[in-house]
Amino acid sequence: MSPIFLVARREFIAQTRSKALIISTVVMAVLILAAGVLGRFLLEPDDNPDQIVATVGVTNSASPLTEDLEAAGLTVIDVQGPAEDILTANEDLNAVIAAEPSRPQIFALDSAEHLDFITEATESAAGSYVLTDTFGDQATPEAKAYLADAQNLSVEIFSANEFDPIAFIVGLITVSLVYGVIVMGVSMLATGVVEEKSSRVVEILLATIKPRDLLMGKFLGIGGAIFLMVAVYTAAIVGAGAIAGILPDINITTYVPMLLLWVVLGYIIYASITGGLAATVSRQEDIGAITTPIIFLSIVPFYFAMFYVPNSPDSTLTQIIGFIPFFSPFILPIRSAFTEVPMSDVLISVGICLVTIPILATLAGKIYERSILHTGTRMKLTEVFKKS
Repeated sequence: MSPIFLVARREFIAQTRSKALIISTVVMAVLILAAGVLGRFLLEPDDNPDQIVATVGVTNSASPLTEDLEAAGLTVIDVQGPAEDILTANEDLNAVIAAEPSRPQIFALDSAEHLDFITEATESAAGSYVLTDTFGDQATPEAKAYLADAQNLSVEIFSANEFDPIAFIVGLITVSLVYGVIVMGVSMLATGVVEEKSSRVVEILLATIKPRDLLMGKFLGIGGAIFLMVAVYTAAIVGAGAIAGILPDINITTYVPMLLLWVVLGYIIYASITGGLAATVSRQEDIGAITTPIIFLSIVPFYFAMFYVPNSPDSTLTQIIGFIPFFSPFILPIRSAFTEVPMSDVLISVGICLVTIPILATLAGKIYERSILHTGTRMKLTEVFKKS
């Protein structure tokens, strides 16, 4: 049996049996499903939307408009006298409609509500009256309807960067998951390498296995445990989306494979170099000096993806940055959540990542085998490459 497989299986079993990992994964999955339940209530459309309730007083001269005003949803009360006195005496009235029905006049106090709605209803009623008064019985209901539609104009505002909450949520989940996998993978791999080195266990292991095979086994075993956790999270996210009722707005068959692809590539790119660099230190206290720069490197594309890409998913800068291997796992998933990404861009980004991975793996392996048996102070990279 391959030594790499044996090491990978040992690491996978050790990680998946960790109570901390099991509990945190279950708790997070439950929280994701709970978020779906909450989203169900927040996103559920109101079956009984609030209706405008307005009451108007109509004088005798404007009474021909009463029928159309009531049809528009207004409560109509017959009134007589000066409009100001009527409004002052009757606080339930939103407005008073007076004068001739062909040219009605609306009176209201400065604190009145729903004046826009009352104005639109009065304009429509006056137009219908003029049409009927002019053409009599020849004014068909269809003609009245056309006139009403012409008077009720709507304005549609186009925005070049219209906010899409569903796309934003999908993008946020994506980059958060990619970032979480990278941080967890970097930390677990660095900790595992330094633990074996500080306890001298690695000296025993290297008597039966090559250094690069040992590093590859740890890399694959820890990665397998992380991907199992990601699979649970992804299933919980899909379940939460189904509960919240937003799955029809998301192309799951395309998005989920894209998400998993970039999670895998993100882990490989960032964690591949970590194992080699972690071998340059001998104490747990020095791990931060290795993991912090790598994690900080991942923060840069994380923020770029979160705050720039949603506003400019098709810009030239976004396209170019998306081709950089350390940026691609963040840029491409969130870009695909906001726009249709050309397949050529995806293939180029994946191709560049696949070319970069062997280079990073070779570099990490060389650093690992030349520094894993070094003890004491941290070994500088210049010393590593000078060492034959």
